[in-house]
Amino acid sequence: MVYGLDITPVPEAVQKMAPANAVWAVGIVLNFDYNKPGNDVMSREIFSPDLPDYISDKMLFLGINDWSRYSSASNHSLRSGGLIEHQDLDWNFYHVGTSECLSDYWNGIEPSYLGPRVSGCRLVHADAPSTMTDAGLEVISVRTFEFSYVPSSHTSNTQAVGRYIQAQLVLQCPELLRKMLRVLGSTGEELQRLTNESLNDMASDEGVHQKYTATVARKS
Repeated sequence: MVYGLDITPVPEAVQKMAPANAVWAVGIVLNFDYNKPGNDVMSREIFSPDLPDYISDKMLFLGINDWSRYSSASNHSLRSGGLIEHQDLDWNFYHVGTSECLSDYWNGIEPSYLGPRVSGCRLVHADAPSTMTDAGLEVISVRTFEFSYVPSSHTSNTQAVGRYIQAQLVLQCPELLRKMLRVLGSTGEELQRLTNESLNDMASDEGVHQKYTATVARKS
């Protein structure tokens, strides 16, 4: 059985692309208390102790504000030998082909970092292995990839990703940035100015990229 969990109902068109044995549920992982299980699908099946043998999550960097609790819930639920694969994006931006953090020098995007931090979200995922280890999981693999934001002739293998982001994902960035900045109380003209400055920073360097990290851990 395959379970899909999201905070809102998954569109029917997406459900049709999934395997026939997929079961969909609406819920928030951090709201689940395995010491006080209920009668919903999360308690009965998804987070039933020793039931799942594989947990996969992606792009939760702005949605989880208690990673210790998340990792503990995953460890509690997995059967012995089960795996969790955590894939996520850093919100830092780097120079092409290096680990030089460009966003350390960008004044425009700096305020957008503060909103998620105020909410307790983790913007850099290099510490994901330590969080998993503290929860009792055994980290067996950590791989980091360049998530190109702006295509570059210097990194031909990531040009397709950069072009896709510029054509598709950039359209979602203004609303994402506004949500991040509203946490700080930014509104009106100030909110628009900070959003525009952030967008300018993010497209200011050819080959600018983020770090996309895949961490795999196993329950002993």
